[in-house]
Amino acid sequence: MAKWIDNSSFSHAANNRTGPFKLNNGPLQFRFDAASHINGWWCVRMFELTPGWDNNYLCTNRDIGLSWGYRPTDCPTSAKCVVLSEPTYAPEPWLWADNILCLPTQSNIELVWSYCGAVTGLPCVHLYDPVSPVAFLDNYICWKEH
Repeated sequence: MAKWIDNSSFSHAANNRTGPFKLNNGPLQFRFDAASHINGWWCVRMFELTPGWDNNYLCTNRDIGLSWGYRPTDCPTSAKCVVLSEPTYAPEPWLWADNILCLPTQSNIELVWSYCGAVTGLPCVHLYDPVSPVAFLDNYICWKEH
């Protein structure tokens, strides 16, 4: 589950902490950081065994209930999940065949994963860590808010 992150500590979204983006009803924004969380944003750590992916964070400007998993069994029945796969990753394509980003089923946000570049017509954020293999250069998470 995404956590509110500030300079002092992590707090679970369920703790209902206030902050500059807590009541942000403006356009949804995502940001990716390959080295750390982003202070003042709601972030999930995108842990994966792929080199360089132990300190990557996907963050949003408001709490949308975003969660991350790296096993299909991590997808709860109370969530709608999108699989993040990278079929061209060699030597171990299975490492990126089972990662998931999830939102609560009642969310008005739809996530779209692309390993072929940004999706035309949707806002997208590039998910690339410079220490990752070249196969990851064209990976994006995109979204649509209804």
